[in-house]
Amino acid sequence: MEKTAEILPGYPIEAYLQSGEGVGWNAETRASYRRILYELQQYLAERPPNAETLNRWRQDLQQSGYRAPSINIRLSAANNYFRWCGRYDLLMHHQQTEAAPAPELTRAEYLRLLRAARKQGRHQLYLLVKLFAVTGVPLQCLEQITPQVVEAGQVMLNCRSSRFALYLPQTLRCELLDYIRENGITAGPVFVTRGGHPVNRSNLCRKLQELCREAGIPEEKGSPRCLRNLCRTTKDTLYANMEQQLRQMYELLLQAEQESAGWSGEN
Repeated sequence: MEKTAEILPGYPIEAYLQSGEGVGWNAETRASYRRILYELQQYLAERPPNAETLNRWRQDLQQSGYRAPSINIRLSAANNYFRWCGRYDLLMHHQQTEAAPAPELTRAEYLRLLRAARKQGRHQLYLLVKLFAVTGVPLQCLEQITPQVVEAGQVMLNCRSSRFALYLPQTLRCELLDYIRENGITAGPVFVTRGGHPVNRSNLCRKLQELCREAGIPEEKGSPRCLRNLCRTTKDTLYANMEQQLRQMYELLLQAEQESAGWSGEN
């Protein structure tokens, strides 16, 4: 990441992150805002930053499968930056919660899927379930998961008109490397059919629905989208919990300072 990267000319992202706006942020919040703002900066690299292009960004997030809570976190990060820039005309309204949300897969159900795949000896399907649920990678990026990408562990993938930052946690990365070695894969997509063709959506969804039946989970939850939604929901919940803890810690700090140096405190 370049330190001079800017969404609006003259307003570097790093300068904003180090400004008074970031006072009280914990490391996770700062990292989250940094990631979101750099993604937005890349998205707007060849587009003028205005209301029209920002609305297009929001629409692209929706079309990529992001749910309202995840979109709203991104809008908050962007809005805070634009306030710092004094560009209140670029502020965006938060996304309304969907009236008919997709079926939600719980983490307990996700673990049952993993156990069912392991019990059936379906190693590839086990890894696909974990890959979508842990990284949130879009299905259209699956062919880009190669031995080299797994070895690197953290790369940018092409995703339609934008980019997706893939990060493989160490546990998943080790399992993928073992699978690659066991199957003698040296190049090309890691996930292919017996005939050597990349895994397609219809066959994958069929296999996931079969796995759902085996695990005693509603079939409609057997899709990459539900697994990706679980990834986002889990992260959103963790971020929300951290924000709450941060507010509580900040209140305790202010209370202690008030008792020590407040107007009504002892001289």
